[in-house]
Amino acid sequence: MITVMPNKTAMTKVEPPNNALKVTLHGPVQSDGADGVDLRLEWRSSDLNVTYRRTEVWSIGISNDDTAYAKVWKNFMVKRTGGADSQAVISLESKRNSPISLHVVIDTNPMVTDMCLVYAGLLILGLYMLIIFDVIDHTFAALIIATTAVAILAILEHRPSMHAIVSFVNFEPLMLLFGLMTIVDIMATTGVFDFLVVWTYRISRGRPWPLIFFLSMLTAFLSAFLNSDIMAMSLTPITIRLCEEMSLRTSYVLVVMAIFADMGGALTPLGNPPNAIVTTSPVAVSEGVDFVHFIIHMMPGVLAAMFVVFGIIYVTHRKSIFVLDQNQLDLMEERARGKKPPSQETLDRIALLKGSLPGKYWLRPVEGYPETLAELEASSRILDKPLLVRCCIALIFAFLCMILHSIPKVADGASLGWVTLLAAFLLIILDDKNDLNATLGIIQWTILLFIAALFVLSEAVDQLGFFEWLGERTVGFLRSLEPQNQIAVTTMVLLWTTALLTIFIDNAAVTIFMLRFSIEMASNDDIPLTPMFWALTFGACFGGNGSLFGAVSNEIIALIALQHGYKISFWHFFAIGFPLMLVTMVIGSGYLLIAHSALSWY
Repeated sequence: MITVMPNKTAMTKVEPPNNALKVTLHGPVQSDGADGVDLRLEWRSSDLNVTYRRTEVWSIGISNDDTAYAKVWKNFMVKRTGGADSQAVISLESKRNSPISLHVVIDTNPMVTDMCLVYAGLLILGLYMLIIFDVIDHTFAALIIATTAVAILAILEHRPSMHAIVSFVNFEPLMLLFGLMTIVDIMATTGVFDFLVVWTYRISRGRPWPLIFFLSMLTAFLSAFLNSDIMAMSLTPITIRLCEEMSLRTSYVLVVMAIFADMGGALTPLGNPPNAIVTTSPVAVSEGVDFVHFIIHMMPGVLAAMFVVFGIIYVTHRKSIFVLDQNQLDLMEERARGKKPPSQETLDRIALLKGSLPGKYWLRPVEGYPETLAELEASSRILDKPLLVRCCIALIFAFLCMILHSIPKVADGASLGWVTLLAAFLLIILDDKNDLNATLGIIQWTILLFIAALFVLSEAVDQLGFFEWLGERTVGFLRSLEPQNQIAVTTMVLLWTTALLTIFIDNAAVTIFMLRFSIEMASNDDIPLTPMFWALTFGACFGGNGSLFGAVSNEIIALIALQHGYKISFWHFFAIGFPLMLVTMVIGSGYLLIAHSALSWY
């Protein structure tokens, strides 16, 4: 226990063997605030009269409530200077007019040594290399590196218990993704997504570019509210068939669909795993980030990016969309040979469509439109209408709870993860199936396990001191800027760094690490956290368009395309997606600078 008298300085000697020290203060403390104490680690002469070196000031606020009790801590790193007789001391300088008593705990062997930082860097680099070069399965790579990280903590005599390891995982985004996967995968069995894609063909009258526009908007909308990864899996097969029927370049249309899935997924907390990770983090929840709040802040940038990108796609690929490679021609010829003649029901439908076409059209149908539409409708009907109604009930329940949660003091406990999980349980109850094996079998467990392993890895890297070390150096740079420019520079650095990293590694992994970095950076300075959240989500979602590895939805589309005979290579996706990613990033940058730097809308 140390008591500091009013406007005085108290000192206590310490012996950090590794030039590192962790100081923990217990008492009526808070992480920020005025009229508290300033703490430093200093190297002084043996008589304490000469100061050789000192760290930057750590200002700790003191609560006016004497009964308050909290804990704050900080790691210090400073090399020994001043000769063999130099002495390390901790100085506490009071800024109050009354005595301050604090319980001070000093750890002279914290895990923030240079070697710990090297270990942390090697762990992150190892994960990146395994994923970038596709050495092994991404989920298996994350599990191996996370296990290695825990082993390093154990070697450094900071072995976490199993309870602690489980606590490393934020289960909110996992519950959110699990619930969405359950609902949407059951919904897909009703045939509603195939029906909606055929509906885009109907309203476009079979005209290629209107069809691509409506298909892109449909993909973006469904990805926003039903998760882009699941929509990629549900919409890709029928889209491939539609492209073959219309003689459109299938691989290109699929890349466009992937791009709009990523952009549409940026709109809501449900759309992409990065959004779920950010919005369900305890810090984001404490900052007031909720379902409605998220949509309001993301909508202007997302909508602007979507319409600009489609305009660029139309201008640059207006004719090339009809140029088919030999592989697609061979596939179309092979499938045409195996095609069965239309049934009598289909022929009757063709005759009905021809007779019901209006004399005037807002879009003139293409040649063969009734025949193609009838054949598509014959194989793309809604198969189970009662089940579709049950799915809609579960989704309405989830969205209603999310909206109520956004209203203060109405449904504060209805977090996104729990609400989505309860909606999934509601659907399972309404579906009334005795065997859950089929339902659980459609869950993408590898994605959930991948994210859980990344949470463990990020916590281990944080305990090794990496994020604090990186945050302090970034804050040191930001403090050299004018105060009015700090928010703008911070958001731009975070936005572009996240996007560029996402080119090489899945955006969920980048988000987890950059979220930790953002929180650490905000704790070291007075930069608000909320603009960082928007920069992080824009960077992760828009950056996912930069390469095939940028988002899970991209890889899902490429995998399904390969199963149908179409290969979407890394460079093919990169040639289309990367320039469009740069365009969306410029739009996102402009929006963030105007909204959060100029207008302070946070």
